Amino acid sequence: MSKMPSMNVATRRPPIRTPFFYGWVIVAVSFMGNWITAPLNPVVFSIFIVSLRDDLGVSLFMLSLCISLRQISAGVSAPMIGHLVDRFGARWLGVGCSLWAGICLCTLSYITDPNWMYVIFFISGFSGFGVFGGGQIVTGVPPANWFLVKRGRAMSLATIGGGLGTFSWAIISGVLITTIGWRETWFVYGIMIPTVLIPLYGLLMRRRPEDVGLFPDGADSPPVELAAGTAGAPRFGASESNFTLKQAMRTSTLWLMTIAFMLHTFATNPILFLRVPFWTEGGVSPFLISIAVGSDPLIVALFTLIYGLVAERYPLKFITLNGGIFRALSMLPLMVVSPFAGWAFAHNIAWGVGSAGMGTGQNLAIPAYFGRRAQGAIRGFTAPIMIGAGAMSTPFITLLIGWGVLTDRMVFIIAAGLMFTAGSLFLVMRTPVLPASPPPPVAPEPHEPATQRA
Repeated sequence: MSKMPSMNVATRRPPIRTPFFYGWVIVAVSFMGNWITAPLNPVVFSIFIVSLRDDLGVSLFMLSLCISLRQISAGVSAPMIGHLVDRFGARWLGVGCSLWAGICLCTLSYITDPNWMYVIFFISGFSGFGVFGGGQIVTGVPPANWFLVKRGRAMSLATIGGGLGTFSWAIISGVLITTIGWRETWFVYGIMIPTVLIPLYGLLMRRRPEDVGLFPDGADSPPVELAAGTAGAPRFGASESNFTLKQAMRTSTLWLMTIAFMLHTFATNPILFLRVPFWTEGGVSPFLISIAVGSDPLIVALFTLIYGLVAERYPLKFITLNGGIFRALSMLPLMVVSPFAGWAFAHNIAWGVGSAGMGTGQNLAIPAYFGRRAQGAIRGFTAPIMIGAGAMSTPFITLLIGWGVLTDRMVFIIAAGLMFTAGSLFLVMRTPVLPASPPPPVAPEPHEPATQRA
């Protein structure tokens, strides 16, 4: 087994002195990172679709390529970002990535040629922010590094920033687009993101508690090995167990986990893209659609907190199973009834509960099963697979719809089956066992010098 730097002995640097455990500052910074960059995610982008189609004359399929290209570049960059976060932390990486995201959004406000829109969306994926499907490395790894016992609630508090950001920026985007225009809206977001995140990450973010003389959760001693598959409940006083990326790749658990979230992401993105036009063509007013879509992230935020607390006591597999079931149930209002506002709300409520379950599992599974030390690298390995599945699914599905091979309701049925399967796969996962270190070689006993006879 390859040797890993010890994480159990605090450095000689004096600990950070705060009235409370500094890990909660890390959670607050990650929350803000998720909240302020929500305009980059596909849900908020869907609010721009009608304006972009009217002004640029692009088809629904062409717009789906924008999100796909962004996800592809996010997947390509995820291994590098994961490695950098493990080695150096998210502090200066967050500064650079937020500046990159801001420049891309400001540039989008000037486009007139759809081809340039594809280029800008592609390079924006390298920012590492606003990416669904396991790509939230810059905001996901830091709080998981700082907490063990309270990791479930810490990760949930950081994660709900994305849900609340989606809710707030979806509504704000609808207002801004109708008042100042879609170009000016993107420019405002491009200035806002680095203005907020550069000082937060640059001044407050730190890699791990051991780097500043502390231990996870503010404990007085280092932790022992966690019960694999749970978000918390360790004991303190000995050594923590951590897998390397190579060790994790040799387990069936990592591959089943990756397949489960790949199916989940593949099924998710087309629904995010199709449901607003589906309701619009069914006669639901745009205002009610925006409220229904906005209720989704609020439900996600509420149930993410609930699932985060539950994950500290119970195995994650039951939470992800629950998420898959609710995601499948959310398809029923789309499959079996005619579109109207009431069913749009029913869909988004069930979707939100399911999203919280799967999202909680996605954020906690890697540190819960494989430890803290290489979670960035492991996330970076799995993210391209999961993000790639989502990037491919939307243009593939919209193309089949355009050719008449699929209908909207057929897509909803397929998505329900994939989402249920994704949640159920966790039931057959085995708890990974860290390979034992080989015993050190035993030095041969020195030979006694022969005594000379007198």
